[in-house]
Amino acid sequence: MNDVFSRITKIYPEMKKADRRIADLILADADFFLRGSITEVARAAGVSASSLTRFSRLLEVEGFRELKLSVAQAKSAQSPYYHQSVQALGELEIAEGRLEYLYLQQIVASLNSTFTRLDAEALVDAIRAIRSARRIRTFGVAVSGLIAAETAMRFMRLGLEATYVADSHFMRIASSLLGQGDVAICISHTGRSQEVLDAADMARRQGAIVVGLTAPHTPLSRKTDLLIEMSVFEEIDIYTPSISHFAYHYVIGLLSFHIGQSAELDRDGLLTKIKAGLARGQTADLT
Repeated sequence: MNDVFSRITKIYPEMKKADRRIADLILADADFFLRGSITEVARAAGVSASSLTRFSRLLEVEGFRELKLSVAQAKSAQSPYYHQSVQALGELEIAEGRLEYLYLQQIVASLNSTFTRLDAEALVDAIRAIRSARRIRTFGVAVSGLIAAETAMRFMRLGLEATYVADSHFMRIASSLLGQGDVAICISHTGRSQEVLDAADMARRQGAIVVGLTAPHTPLSRKTDLLIEMSVFEEIDIYTPSISHFAYHYVIGLLSFHIGQSAELDRDGLLTKIKAGLARGQTADLT
């Protein structure tokens, strides 16, 4: 495949910081990218308009307008860059084990992408908030609900007062009962699940800290106090193997490990440790 999404994925590890911000925005919210002016997109990505022009040329298109056209064409194809090679496999290739190999490669790519985008500051701040919370409530629906349930379970095993709230009616009740010293962990891969958005709104109004695991530049990302960005593209197709939940489990595992290792949390020391680990990983061969 040579659509714009596949080109972004291929060169993402070598991109500069500004280019990665633009790539993250496109992958997380292509609709906003297509609607916005060059000024609006640049502001949302935290880059200059000239950075968008350079990014376009990096992807072998002439300028911002042509980049929009490429994104629109790729989006209209309705087969995202991750999965076309899987869906296009013939019966013989599947019989020879090609599907298993490609699915594994997609999982590895999603974990590598999540690792390279981790914000150590946000991670440490979330660890500190969760570790010292009076009560923790996790919110999510559908597949994100399963991840929210595991998040609560992991924190309970660490001795924290954590509960997953599944029913939409109970979400409203639980979030309204939160207050100062509490944490609401809101998980939504699309960042648009209304039940989760409502819970985040209510929790913030009540004075709780809202930790969000979601894509950047989404409604949920704008409602969080602490955002851990998750930018793994996922095709909503019952016949396509899911990959995004592996990235979420990776981040939840990191949170749980560091909380479990920090009886008395030393933020500066923990931040130094995480940054050192990320720096070592950046130079390692993770494939």
